[in-house]
Amino acid sequence: MGARCCKAGGVLLALVALGGCASSAKPTTDDTEAFASRIIADKVSVAVNSQHNYVSRLNADRVQAASRQAAVDTDQVDIDFIGKPQELLQTFASRYGYAYVESGKRVDLKPINVWVRRATPINVLKDVGAQIDTGADVVLDKSTNTLRLIYKPVPLALGRG
Repeated sequence: MGARCCKAGGVLLALVALGGCASSAKPTTDDTEAFASRIIADKVSVAVNSQHNYVSRLNADRVQAASRQAAVDTDQVDIDFIGKPQELLQTFASRYGYAYVESGKRVDLKPINVWVRRATPINVLKDVGAQIDTGADVVLDKSTNTLRLIYKPVPLALGRG
């Protein structure tokens, strides 16, 4: 029984020793809660200001894009271009705030030659469309703000089918 008591006493003593090492939770005070609340409020204020700045920039970008898109009807441009139509169309889309999209099965379009003075961008796009008539269509979609190059299907050779 003495050995049993000694083991039980040793276990009890070990538990008490380990219990003394445990950290005790400090009670929160009004000061620490107020400090935490102030830090959170400051961070929320910074986030709200950032959101307001972001929305303001988006609105300014939209206004600028709308004015650039409207200029496609009224601008007067001088162009001397020989090359692939995709290059000229991408430049126009970028300059006037339109997305450039190609659709259909891509074919190698022949180079175009555009030389105009004081022409509207719409007329230039019509000229490009006329020069690549057999290979693709050029579509300016103002409702989706997209300039599309739609490749036409390649016709099968005669006698095949």
